[in-house]
Amino acid sequence: MRRAAKVTAILKRLLVGAAVAGFAHASGQTDSPAHFDRNNSASILAQLAPDDAPPAKLHLSAGDRAIAIRRLLAAKREEAGWQRELAEYLLATLGESYEANRDALLQVWKRDGDDGTMGLMIDLYQQGHSELLTPLLARYDGWNAATTEGLGSFYSDELAKEPEAFLAVLATFSPKRQYELCTAAGGTDGGGMGPAVEKKVLLSLRRIGGEVAMRCARGVRAGNRDAEAANQDLPGSKPK
Repeated sequence: MRRAAKVTAILKRLLVGAAVAGFAHASGQTDSPAHFDRNNSASILAQLAPDDAPPAKLHLSAGDRAIAIRRLLAAKREEAGWQRELAEYLLATLGESYEANRDALLQVWKRDGDDGTMGLMIDLYQQGHSELLTPLLARYDGWNAATTEGLGSFYSDELAKEPEAFLAVLATFSPKRQYELCTAAGGTDGGGMGPAVEKKVLLSLRRIGGEVAMRCARGVRAGNRDAEAANQDLPGSKPK
C-alpha cells in the first residue's frame, strides 16, 4: 500500500532523524526532490513526493515553482484521500494559498488524527509555521500507537530545542493536560528520553521555572521512568 510506505518513511524521519542529529526533526530528509523536470509527464506528486513521502522543504526556481503550482492545483482538484493531502501540503510548502491548504489539512488532522497527516503538520511547523504547535498538542490521545510515538518524539525534540516556545503553548492547556503531554514527551517513542536528553530538558525547565515548567518536569520524569521500566520488562532485555 502506498500509504503504508509513506507512513513508514515519515516515522523513520521523526524517530531516527531526531536521535541521530542532535534532536533535529529531519536528519534524513532532503530539502527538495531529487529532480524536478517540467517536461516530465510523470505525476507531479510522484516527482515532488517520491514513494508518497513528502520532502521537508522544497526549493524550486521561479519558473519551476509556477509550473509545479499549476500541476498541484490540478492534482488537488482531481485527487482524493492521501493524494489530495499531499497536493495541499506541497502547495502550502510552496506558499500557494498557505492558509487555505493548511486549514484543509487541519480539518483532516482534527477529525482523524492520522499519523500521515501528523507528519505533514510537523513538517509545516518545522518550516516556521509556529501556529501549528497548538493543534499538534491538542490532538494527542495516547491511543493510536503510531501517532503516540510520533508525537512523543516531536514533543521531546521541541522541549530539547525550544523549551520556552513549547511551554508558552503548553500553558494554554489545563494543568492535567500539561502533565499528560510532558509525560508523552518523557516517553518519547516508547523508549524514553535517555539520561542525556532528560538531563538537558530538566535543566532547561528548572532554569525557566514557574508552575508550568515544574509540572512539565514531573511529567517528563514520569514518562521517561515508565518507558524505561516497560523496556526492562521486554523479553530478552537485561536488567541495569
